Amino acid sequence: MKNDAEGAETERGSPITLRSIVYGSLVGVLYIFLAVYVSLKTGVVFIGGMTILGYILLSIRGRYNPKENVVLSSIVDGTVCVSAGVVAGLPALVIFAGRTLYYTPITLELIFTISIFAGVLGIFLLLPFKEEFLKMPWPQVVPLYKTIEGLGAEASAKNRLLKWMGISAAYIGGVLSISYTLRSDLTIIPPMETLPNWWTRLVDFAKTWNPPLYNNLSQIQTAYQFIGQAMAPSPLPGFMGVSNSPLIASIGYFVGWKRAAMIFLGGVYSLLVWVFFENQFLQPGRFVDYGSHINLPQIFYLAMGVLVAFLAWGFIKGALEWLDNRKKMRALQAQLKAQSGDHETRQLGEGEGFSSAPVMSLSEQIRAQLSQARPLIKDWLRLAVTKYKTVLAVLAVFLVGSLLLFYVFQPFYNIRINPLFMLLSAPALLISSWWSAITLSETGFLTGFLTDLLAVPAILAFDINFPSLIVFFTLMTVMQASALRVIGWFKVGRELKVKDRTVLISVLYGVLFGAIVGSLIVFLLYETYGFGTSYFPAPTAAITGIFFLSILQFKELVFPSSTMFAAQSLTAVQHFQQLYQYIFQPYVQYYPAIFMIIGLIVGLVLSKLDLSPISFLVGVLIPPAYSFSIMLGGGLNYYVYRKNKENTEEYLEEDSRYQQALSGVSAGEGLVYLVWIMVTTMLMMLGI
Repeated sequence: MKNDAEGAETERGSPITLRSIVYGSLVGVLYIFLAVYVSLKTGVVFIGGMTILGYILLSIRGRYNPKENVVLSSIVDGTVCVSAGVVAGLPALVIFAGRTLYYTPITLELIFTISIFAGVLGIFLLLPFKEEFLKMPWPQVVPLYKTIEGLGAEASAKNRLLKWMGISAAYIGGVLSISYTLRSDLTIIPPMETLPNWWTRLVDFAKTWNPPLYNNLSQIQTAYQFIGQAMAPSPLPGFMGVSNSPLIASIGYFVGWKRAAMIFLGGVYSLLVWVFFENQFLQPGRFVDYGSHINLPQIFYLAMGVLVAFLAWGFIKGALEWLDNRKKMRALQAQLKAQSGDHETRQLGEGEGFSSAPVMSLSEQIRAQLSQARPLIKDWLRLAVTKYKTVLAVLAVFLVGSLLLFYVFQPFYNIRINPLFMLLSAPALLISSWWSAITLSETGFLTGFLTDLLAVPAILAFDINFPSLIVFFTLMTVMQASALRVIGWFKVGRELKVKDRTVLISVLYGVLFGAIVGSLIVFLLYETYGFGTSYFPAPTAAITGIFFLSILQFKELVFPSSTMFAAQSLTAVQHFQQLYQYIFQPYVQYYPAIFMIIGLIVGLVLSKLDLSPISFLVGVLIPPAYSFSIMLGGGLNYYVYRKNKENTEEYLEEDSRYQQALSGVSAGEGLVYLVWIMVTTMLMMLGI
């Protein structure tokens, strides 16, 4: 029997209205950019505040309808999930291009194919299981539908979001305008130039028009140059300092102060690597490239060790829990058997004697049980085919499509996958999606996809190359993300009495729209700024690439420093060897093992302390300028927590106000950057 919400819609008809579709598409474009932009910089997917924006837009003309906001927000979320999944994997193709024998370029066709194929298929993957999943609490969607429902009665939320959106837009717009005028990048403080252009121009201006000011500025300049040369013989790299971005800082509040602290510690480690292993050993005037920085063994192998420790800890912890539960179950069975034996003994003592029934051997018992189970298996298979035909159809399309794309036609350079591995991946994809939905619906957290475990047989048994791994696993990630999105919005729709069919159409439209527009945005950002750079470090993709490379290296039983080490990283190491050969040279060849062991220890200690090794890993892989800025938001989160930790109700109320304000801050900066990038790209295309 279906939920009572299934038959309820709005009094005015379906909430799929022209304005909900138009506004959902417009907000979707903004949030695609926000999600991709922030994910490429920090590894965090930003989607906060979309329900508030939906409320504001739907209230401009006409009465606000929460059900229309469900449609609008589900469209936005559908557009975001596809692009966010793509940038979580594909940038690894260029980040680690120098570490493998195969190279696959990122093209618009590749991005669009993954987005449309995986996004649409994923929507239908878990549909037959939706009733089972919707019985779960889904804690992460509770504030979502509560916000949608309650916004109509609260004008302060709209005013707060608009206020901080305007402040953020004005601030970041001013920063970009001044940077463009002075030809100096002010998005990182301090600027990366030894002497910023704006300072040089100010000194030249004062020399002509205000000699006393010129004398003071000259003294400051001399001191600055002396300190700078003492601490940094080369100019400060663009990835050091503190990011002058309210959006980046607000991420620290959203992730919480504990995770922000781990990200900050990762940034401190990255800074120390630069100070002790790069800064002092460069030729005069040479900048440290961010790609070279993260490919150093001090960064790469420590990150690999932390990741391996995190995965091993989860496996060991799960195995120990399983053994403990099994031990308890055996003890309970032994207790029940003892009680049953005592009862049977008493009955036999009261009877006339023992039974003379023949005792069956173990093999005979197994055959008897199998003969009894055979009809049940047939009935179950018949029911599975009838009830879960949608799943079978989706997996069939997945297999056929993957076979055509990655084995028969092979339209993408160096992408080829063994058909047997595709066949193995199909059931694993379903199991992984099902398990992810279970964990997400019960706890509100998603720890990862089980399909990542397929990387081991893919490399060791099927000899799949690195680019093919990245493309295929990105496709499965997008597919699973799409499947989880639609089930979550079914839960929201049920609570607000919106039909499942309405939610399905909204998410499907969002995925289709996001596949088209999102592919263009991702490709435009890649062509303009590149991936794996100080501007877009793409830490999530870097972690994915490190995971696959670690398995590849295990197969070869060599460290990449001997066969796959990036040329630009060798330059930094060579400088290091030349200047510190008497102290450190005997240990350089052991750097991979040393820092991998250190990473294993760090990962295990953080896991033992119930902290987040992945957050620390993200801090190591993103520019320290971003991790230090994120800590500012984390500090604000900690202040709110400490201030109200004795009163849960006051804490939730104040936390809600800060989240509304910071959602406006993030949306305002994202809007300015969206317009800025579009304008500057057009000017570049026009040659202006």
